[in-house]
Amino acid sequence: MMLRFGQNGMCALVLLMAVLWGGCQTGTGQATPQAASTATAPVAPVAGTNSGFSIDRIAVGDVIRVMYEASVPIAPTEIQVPETGLVTIHMGEQVQVAGKMAADVSKDIRDLFTVKKQMYKRLSVNVQVLGRTVSVGGEVRTTGSFPFEGGMTVLKAINRAGGFTEYANRREVRVTRVNGQQVMVDCKAAMKKPELDVPLYPGDRIEVVRSIL
Repeated sequence: MMLRFGQNGMCALVLLMAVLWGGCQTGTGQATPQAASTATAPVAPVAGTNSGFSIDRIAVGDVIRVMYEASVPIAPTEIQVPETGLVTIHMGEQVQVAGKMAADVSKDIRDLFTVKKQMYKRLSVNVQVLGRTVSVGGEVRTTGSFPFEGGMTVLKAINRAGGFTEYANRREVRVTRVNGQQVMVDCKAAMKKPELDVPLYPGDRIEVVRSIL
């Protein structure tokens, strides 16, 4: 009897240890998903904003004027900044301007010709950003160019132009970028879902075509 009881007791003890060990393993296994659930997912940029644009910095689509003052006359140039951000200046040299302050670009150009190329001993450079505009044409109340403002979208520009005419095709509004890229915007849908509104940049052209109906 004592032997049988001892064997039974030993079996019960082994079974109890197995249950306790399984519970520890289960608790450890749950820790990983719980930790993972607290990780912060990357936040996608909100559509319909030109948050990358800074009013203080030169942007793609801007028209800049580069003026020189040296011992020999150098003609000023007006250049529209392409998508690459690189502009061709005096003597065919190229400089990166997009995203930079006008004063910093002036210094870059001066250093290029006086320090790196050593073409001039003394040179004064002045870079100016000319009036930023977007143009709206076609079936709107008032066509023409309007001052660009940070945060401007297709719908905001059309409102600035007095809104659509009764003949406007609001589902196929064409935006042409400085680089020639074209984007079609469904403004009727964007009125209901602002995230479908498309951001604008300096130099963009909006064309509202006439509806065939």
